[in-house]
Amino acid sequence: MTVPAPPPYPPTTGWAPAPPTGTAPDGMVLVAVPLAYVPHVARLLAELDAGQRSGPPRTRIDSPPGPPVADWTVEDLRRLSRGRSATHRTVAAVLDALAAAPDRLFTVRDLAQATGRPRKKIVGAMAGLTRLLKAHYDYAGRGLPFARVDGRPEAPRELCYTVDARRAACWREARSPRTPESGFPEQPVPATAPGPAHPAS
Repeated sequence: MTVPAPPPYPPTTGWAPAPPTGTAPDGMVLVAVPLAYVPHVARLLAELDAGQRSGPPRTRIDSPPGPPVADWTVEDLRRLSRGRSATHRTVAAVLDALAAAPDRLFTVRDLAQATGRPRKKIVGAMAGLTRLLKAHYDYAGRGLPFARVDGRPEAPRELCYTVDARRAACWREARSPRTPESGFPEQPVPATAPGPAHPAS
């Protein structure tokens, strides 16, 4: 059985206040609402009507309830970079690309090209990242390890990802190897010029 779509609110044609007898117009139903909630209900109905006219709504971004209260430390980022799951590996590759070009806005297509991974892998990792951070990291306090912002002017509905210069430096440090003795990144050993040859006696 085909279920007819709900009528727009308020109806574009043929709308009139409910008759005094208490019967509703065709396609409508009378609902008792507390007077204080009437503006909220009207706004909700208007939003639902607008959503039906403009197509399916965009997926809600699952973000922390407020701005981060702490920053990602180098050690936090290092632990993230060493995760073994598919999400860990893809997010690490994404952060490598973002850190290579601080302040640049990357779309998912840009990240796929920069990391050599399919777009669906990038999208899947972004979808699973929040759950991973909530389970193993201080997501409520630190938020995401990168910034997620509205799209560029030529594609405002497409989300972009970026890191600033400070986060990029922290990530590069987190990715650098450390010597087991000192715990500090390995430093290249400068080449030494050969000394003068001594004549055999």
